[in-house]
Amino acid sequence: MPFDPPNPISLSSRLHPKRRPLSPSTDVDVDHPKKRQRTEKDSHSNIVDDNLPVHHANLAGSAVFYTLSHGRAVFRLLEAYTMLEATKDSSAQYPPPGCYPETRLKLTAKLKAWLFGEMAKWRMLWVRGRAGTGKSAIAQTFAESCDGWGRHGGSYFFSRIAGRTKLETVIPTLVYQLAHAIPEYKALISTELANNSLLLRNSPIVQFKRLIIEPLSALQRQCPREPMIIILDGLDECKGEDAQLKILEMISDSLRTSLDLPLRWLIFSRPEPHLKRTFFQIQDCAREELTIDAECRDDVEHYARGRVLKFKATYSDVTPTDWPSQEDFQKLVTAVSGHFVLAATSLNYIGDPDKANPPAQLDALLKFMYRSEVSLADPLESLDMLYSWILGHISPILFGTTWRILAHLFHHSELRPYLQIDGSAQALYNLLRLEPSIFYEALRELRPIMRIPKPEDAARYQVQFHHVSFQDFILDPKRAKEFFIEKQKMQVDILKSVLYWHDIDVKHFHADDQIYDYTHRHGSLPGLTWIPAKHKQLLVDSQAIAKYIERNYFDLVSNIRWEGIDEELLAHIYNLDFKHWPASYIYHLTKSARLESESSNSFVRTVPSSPTDHQLLEYLNQMIKHGVANPATFPLGQPFNDSNTWARDYYLIGHGVKSVVVLMTKSPAQWVQRIHSFHSDKEPSEEQISKFNHDLKELKWDEEKARECIDHYIHSQLPE
Repeated sequence: MPFDPPNPISLSSRLHPKRRPLSPSTDVDVDHPKKRQRTEKDSHSNIVDDNLPVHHANLAGSAVFYTLSHGRAVFRLLEAYTMLEATKDSSAQYPPPGCYPETRLKLTAKLKAWLFGEMAKWRMLWVRGRAGTGKSAIAQTFAESCDGWGRHGGSYFFSRIAGRTKLETVIPTLVYQLAHAIPEYKALISTELANNSLLLRNSPIVQFKRLIIEPLSALQRQCPREPMIIILDGLDECKGEDAQLKILEMISDSLRTSLDLPLRWLIFSRPEPHLKRTFFQIQDCAREELTIDAECRDDVEHYARGRVLKFKATYSDVTPTDWPSQEDFQKLVTAVSGHFVLAATSLNYIGDPDKANPPAQLDALLKFMYRSEVSLADPLESLDMLYSWILGHISPILFGTTWRILAHLFHHSELRPYLQIDGSAQALYNLLRLEPSIFYEALRELRPIMRIPKPEDAARYQVQFHHVSFQDFILDPKRAKEFFIEKQKMQVDILKSVLYWHDIDVKHFHADDQIYDYTHRHGSLPGLTWIPAKHKQLLVDSQAIAKYIERNYFDLVSNIRWEGIDEELLAHIYNLDFKHWPASYIYHLTKSARLESESSNSFVRTVPSSPTDHQLLEYLNQMIKHGVANPATFPLGQPFNDSNTWARDYYLIGHGVKSVVVLMTKSPAQWVQRIHSFHSDKEPSEEQISKFNHDLKELKWDEEKARECIDHYIHSQLPE
């Protein structure tokens, strides 16, 4: 319990009404500030750049020389920087996209001719096509063929809906695959990385030169070999046009300047204007366009016929032998207009295992298609109509839950690629606090659009969308209309989940002397809605949720539009118990949400209003040894934006015993400030004091200089 003395301690003698220093202290000698490194367990002391969210990532380079002397060491080192889910054999791609048997034969022959025959003079080939024309299926099928021929060097399948969008992971992922494919190359890059352990933190251009161009060219000069194929699928889904063009610039420069580089590049993308302009300027590049022509229509018909035969075999008890009639089948083929994704989504609807009645599903689909004149529309417009129709089947009672699930699935790809909930569908519905039965009922109508694991597989597999076109649709207000998922509303809902679980996490597992374990190696979170049979899976889900919080918190708090924010979210924030929160989390919430302006009940304050507040300020004085400290000015940020200033401000946040005092310290020795927080349950521990003093050393904190600077700042703010 907090210490509430009968006669509250008055700090008026220490906190001057004009914000003068508290009392003098001695100077502290320090090490260079950049030598500080975060350990697995850290106190509520955080290094904060006032303009950037805080993320925690570290790779120990000291072990590189030892590690690379062992067999798989180079792969372990690379893995931290790769996106292995983007490779052709990744389980994230299961089942992998691929061309239906006996389709795309003409294009496959052209690709083979580019590799072995008359088109072999071109070292780059661009295959372009609109959404839903089957680019990824062709890329996957050809990658598997190249593997069989011993010519697959590497592949990267970009995907917005799966979070595979980050330029920085492309080169390490290709290097990883090339090292598997070419043992001599693996030996060269092992030496290179042992000599320069920071190379994987360099720019993609430097990595491309040092880890791909130079070693492969050197090997080619020593022992010429047939070129390996590198496949990049969905280049337009790499995050940012600049990043997409940077990839093309690196490749085209290598084609021009490194004639002995034994690589060929096969790139698939939509025909976006900036990509068209660039590809048409690359001289050593052949081009192929995927169009909906007679061959494509024949391929789609062949695909549809094959799937219908499977439906008849699977549901023989409800499908007559003469189903479907030739007339109905041709209506379906005409309506999908040779468009593979439109055809696949339609056939997924017909064969929906939850309905298990293909004849009835086909009848309903054809009635919709001809009532809506789908066959007369542009294929993408037809796809939008079909998506809207499928979403319209969801019960209004359930749609709010469906919306929440979709929002969480789309959220990570809208921000940063690593923000998705790890692991499984089970972890997702635990994150959302949904009973399994409600989760599956809410997604029941979306099987034509999504791959949804069975309940017995929910702990192993993720919920996945069949095609990125659904995300394009539902995040576009003009196309999705009443089904549109608006970004602000999506982020608010996700932040509610993040705050709920973070509050539980810190209360149960991070309450020991305010020491925060960033590895989250602790017990299972209480209140999970799905309790798996294996206790180990319970821990996996809990860790996935804890990591999701850490990855998403700063982006959400920084990116949400706080003006006129949801009242339910504000009520949740006002009820939070900040005692065991990391200080940086509290600071960013205060700064971004402008809680001092939202609160009419002194939620954020600098003047003590209770015995708990007085106790907090007493503990603060103990920590700073009655040195200089001033009430914070709002909005937070000044004077900390000035890199040459000394500053130490504080404020109180929270209600009653849930309150903490937050201390912000800045010196000219470092361009970031240090944030600490203290609660009133007990005096600061020895470990907290040690961490605080360590930070002061790194800041090269000088109490006298700080007093002079802060006093000058205070007087400059007073009215003349």
